[in-house]
Amino acid sequence: MDDVASSTTRRGLLATLGVGASALAGCSERLWSQAETADSKQVSLTIKTISADDDRLAATIASRLRENYTAVGINATHETLPKAELYRDILLEGEYDVFVIRHAGFDEYDALYGLLHSNFYSERGWQNPFHFSDVTADNYLETQRAADGSKRSDALAALVEHLLQTTPYTAVAFPRTVSGVAEPLTVPTPLRRPHDYLEVMAHPENGPRDGPLEVGVFGEHLTEQRNPLTVDRNRIDGLLDLVYDPLVRRIDDEDVPWLADDVEWTERGQLRATVTLRPGLEWHDGEQLDVEDVAFTFSFLEDTSMDDVESGVPAPRYRGRQTLLDRTEIPDDDDRTIDLYFVETSQPVARRLLTIPLLPAHIWRERSAVVADRQTQALTDPNEDLVGSGLFAFSDATAGGMVELESFDAHVLREASDRPDVFEQFPRFDGLTFRISPNPGSMADSLVDGEIDVTASDLPPETARNVRNAPNTSTVSQSTDAFYMIGYNSQQDDLGNPNFRRLCSRLVDREHAVSEFFGGLARPATTPSELVGIRDWDVDADLESARVTEPLSFPGTAGELDTSRVQSLFTEIGYSYEDDVLLE
Repeated sequence: MDDVASSTTRRGLLATLGVGASALAGCSERLWSQAETADSKQVSLTIKTISADDDRLAATIASRLRENYTAVGINATHETLPKAELYRDILLEGEYDVFVIRHAGFDEYDALYGLLHSNFYSERGWQNPFHFSDVTADNYLETQRAADGSKRSDALAALVEHLLQTTPYTAVAFPRTVSGVAEPLTVPTPLRRPHDYLEVMAHPENGPRDGPLEVGVFGEHLTEQRNPLTVDRNRIDGLLDLVYDPLVRRIDDEDVPWLADDVEWTERGQLRATVTLRPGLEWHDGEQLDVEDVAFTFSFLEDTSMDDVESGVPAPRYRGRQTLLDRTEIPDDDDRTIDLYFVETSQPVARRLLTIPLLPAHIWRERSAVVADRQTQALTDPNEDLVGSGLFAFSDATAGGMVELESFDAHVLREASDRPDVFEQFPRFDGLTFRISPNPGSMADSLVDGEIDVTASDLPPETARNVRNAPNTSTVSQSTDAFYMIGYNSQQDDLGNPNFRRLCSRLVDREHAVSEFFGGLARPATTPSELVGIRDWDVDADLESARVTEPLSFPGTAGELDTSRVQSLFTEIGYSYEDDVLLE
């Protein structure tokens, strides 16, 4: 798409939607001259983030942000919290001004719909945690969901441009994920996704071994909550994905049938996917897995109270993907085939629904009781004896010590003729054990001492350096879609002003942060798409290639703010100063 055509198309799209960024901001957000407010007082912001033991990089970014806010006259405080408490404040209670956190990244562009659409303004989880309400953004999000090809490309490009003006959040950097490896284990990529584990456990140079693959992780309370629907708990990343299987897995940009034997798409009229399950599917407790479980999963995610609460109690995880579904239909006397009917959307977007892990109806149906306001047992139960359908079944856990998974011998992919190539020599280990350490340093020590085979929790730069320098260990790294995010609570007085949010987003030097904090093991967010959290933009090349000078460039040099320049910028958007103090 050439520059002239692209620009013209986006202008046309803006006109079609009927309102521009500045007009929208005036009608949906509180924009007023702060200088005219009576009894002005200093602008105050609290920045919440995870404790340094859990994520030193997030804590360091938040600390520098506080210093920069303070330097330009904001009364800024930096509050570090345990991961579970931080998630509760941000995702459930909305009790924050600014947060810094590592976001897992987007599986598809449509993930922005759940993150930002005002339909989710009052919902919990990663559904619009910023309380962002913007009609223009909603229009773009709806257009990209319903369109395909160039029309979707234009909507997404216009959305990115609009988000750079309204700034509900901003990305700082995309870190490389790093795992430590003990010799002689061969680990092709860091262990994050289920198929990463499969590649290690089926690699011909690894094993066979009588014992399990020993995997190191770090953090507190990692064994206390195994509920796949909660968002406010600390958990072992990737564990639940190994236990709970979806219909289809997304592996290296390819949709791989997993529990589904076949998916047939019909695009005439309402978009429909006819899914046929593989024969002989079982849950880990031996119960049959059939299409009733598929229909139940999607229905339960929409309302975990099962119609007991008038407005429903949706599960906070997978909500954005779940809203793609209109309804399900099961043909008479067929326990393997189900029709999934979608809302107005395109097939590439609709495919996201098929990657949701399935839940056993015979277990979760009993957890629909309402136990508190907007809470059901399904959202509070610790799910101690988790039962899924994955290649690994839960075996045992000790508080603060370890979690053991055993190979599920009855899994259909162990014998299926059309199974992925990785299963040819799977498994070469007798199960999988997660060994839990309190912090990354002690996890690395366990690796160097030969107590674990590989680390799954990400190694911070200085710890990765120590592992590389040890005699019998090495590291393996990979670029990642995860990114460090600064989020803003639009319900906070000053942060309700998009001009204020946009200027606050400029008060971090992204390139300097990558050099100084990440040891170079990251990519700064500098292009338009990167600033909204999309690392590899393949929708609109002219956005990807353009370096950003405005609106989110850092007003300073090498990490040092030009405070007089920033004061001028705040004055231009209606704020005032008194003795270098920024006034509301």
